[in-house]
Amino acid sequence: MRKEIYFVVALAATLQIYAQKTDSIANKYTLMDEVIIEGVRKSKDVSSELASKLPLKNLENPQVTASVSPQLIKNRNFFNQGEMLKNATGVAPSWAGISPYYSIRGFRTRSSFRNGVNGYVASDMDPINIAQLEVIKGPSAVIFGGGGATMITFGGLINRVTVKPQQTTFADITVMGGSYNLQRATLDINRPLDKDGKVLARLTGAYNYNDTFQDQGFSKTFFLAPSISYKLSDDLNIQLDAEILNKTATNNPLYQVALGTAKSANELNLDYYSSFNDNSVTLNNKALNIYGKIIYRLSENWKSETNLILVNNKTPGDYIRLRLDDNSQNVTRRVYRMYPENITSQQIQQDFVGNFKIGNMKNRLITGVEYYHYLYGIASKSMNFTKVSATATDPQNANFNNEYISDQLASKPYGENYKAIQDHYSVYVSDVINPLESLSVMLSARINYINNKGTEDLLIATTTGDYTQTAVSPKLGINYQIISERIALFANYMNGFQAQAPQSINGEMTNFQPIYGNQWESGVKVSLKKNLLDAVLSYYNIDVTNVVRQNPNNTASYLQDGEQRSKGFEADLESNPIKGLFLHAGFAYNDSKFIVSDAVTQGLRPVDAGPKLSGTWYVNYAPQSKALNGFSLGIGGSHYGKDLIINNTNGSFYTNPYTLINSVVSFEKIGYVFSLSANNLLNEHYWYGGRGMITPGTLRQIVLSLKLKL
Repeated sequence: MRKEIYFVVALAATLQIYAQKTDSIANKYTLMDEVIIEGVRKSKDVSSELASKLPLKNLENPQVTASVSPQLIKNRNFFNQGEMLKNATGVAPSWAGISPYYSIRGFRTRSSFRNGVNGYVASDMDPINIAQLEVIKGPSAVIFGGGGATMITFGGLINRVTVKPQQTTFADITVMGGSYNLQRATLDINRPLDKDGKVLARLTGAYNYNDTFQDQGFSKTFFLAPSISYKLSDDLNIQLDAEILNKTATNNPLYQVALGTAKSANELNLDYYSSFNDNSVTLNNKALNIYGKIIYRLSENWKSETNLILVNNKTPGDYIRLRLDDNSQNVTRRVYRMYPENITSQQIQQDFVGNFKIGNMKNRLITGVEYYHYLYGIASKSMNFTKVSATATDPQNANFNNEYISDQLASKPYGENYKAIQDHYSVYVSDVINPLESLSVMLSARINYINNKGTEDLLIATTTGDYTQTAVSPKLGINYQIISERIALFANYMNGFQAQAPQSINGEMTNFQPIYGNQWESGVKVSLKKNLLDAVLSYYNIDVTNVVRQNPNNTASYLQDGEQRSKGFEADLESNPIKGLFLHAGFAYNDSKFIVSDAVTQGLRPVDAGPKLSGTWYVNYAPQSKALNGFSLGIGGSHYGKDLIINNTNGSFYTNPYTLINSVVSFEKIGYVFSLSANNLLNEHYWYGGRGMITPGTLRQIVLSLKLKL
């Protein structure tokens, strides 16, 4: 880590700060991470290009993407990805563990992708270097692969589009403060390193500290993301990025619920402000991710793109679950101490991208090969601590701290100590042809060879669960513009696969075969003149087979014979009807159920499918009068329906529906931006969760920020 810090310090010293106007991501984009485009471009078109890895406009693409646009990011004081994703249609918060989960189209996923390649870390990265956040809907194995245990793509995947070095020189420095002792400072420095502008460098970074609304709990993050672009010639460009994260935090309260008298989170009568934790009981996440890209123009119609990715994450420390016992009257704290958890991966992609004609038929084609290596390792101890009241103040809570836990665990043996390795080898091709000018057809396929080398249990020196398997994943789509560049009808068939991570139950390791998912989807896309309306309306049906489920007759084992169906409707609308007014609204309905399952869940909605109903909306207005020049007012909200945490024939337990309102007032002039925002403006008490656990949501937080544009 010391060498990486030296590199960052040297880079920062090289970047001189000049008083020049900053570039705006709202009107400068990186096309396919290669060419900087001047002029206004739609965020949905950028998402479409990254989703297909081809130069496709949104109206040409038979796949659906939902984006948190640069304009939304600019208008809000975002300091975590979770708040950003509340503006993405059809995305709901789920399990709030080490790495947060989100539900999309009835399935859980994480924020695992960065510029179209795997960039998984054990906790979400800081958003300071995010230019646009996009959700690519449906099983997307053809382009993004089945990956390892960190990528789940049946409902969709989350992709971070990061900022890139620019031709201009600028520096932005932002300081923020707010409720719960929020202290945040960020920087964004960009400078060409030579007079010809062939070598460009950019450095973004953030320091973030925040307490919680509860009696204990905090998060402290240090994040740096240097980036260099070197144009060796008109045909050859090399890009090198890194992300360095060091985060220390208490984990969010995770109440493990059970069936009892209470049927919903609101009926538990838990003390909303009690964390049952101590600030000395922390988890540390250290990540160093390196991304390299070589782009070579082979000819006027063809280019080569080579991606090299190295991911390294370590997570030592304590992780706590709060089990509700005795009809939710008492809490048992279970502590997992990791020594540490390790996640490393290497990924190599070689793509060839063409834009050419065969006769009069236009082709946009990508073909490539990929190697992906994933290693997961962990050594841990765990134990339960004495029950305490779930509703009354714990007189012994002062004794529950790092020193006490260390003493108790000292004599305990390791509960688990193992490593698991997977290798993936893939070849893929995707071609979009235009038999007619208004008709585009996508034909895609991927062949993936999985070599799961098994799980090596270091406690008993055995390796189990090794297997190999070849998966073929097709993708078909059709898009017809009934009004050229304005209204298009689309339909797609998409396939996905997911190799399942090893599971440890009572020290016994279990490995699984991949799960498979097939999606049929159709809908309409609209893009009217002058940004009057951009809309996507779609209906989808996803059938998943080979679902892993817990054996109802033996809770220490799993079965893999289930089938699940998820279908629903989504609407995403965005408009700039008049100058200065921005509108966004989204609605999602999802109906999920087990088609083949055990007797206690057959035909019921799966847990972790997320709420049936969710919605989001946002309005921002910047008055155009001289007297109010620079002022901007924004208000928005998100709604999430009932979310089942337990659901079987014995009963159900769910989180209650809730609505969150957010607002922001800002004042921008040349050289600075002043903003005041409120998250959860109405101070709503709410619960969200997944994987059998619930977490209290953050109460109202007021945030004040000042950005200096140097």
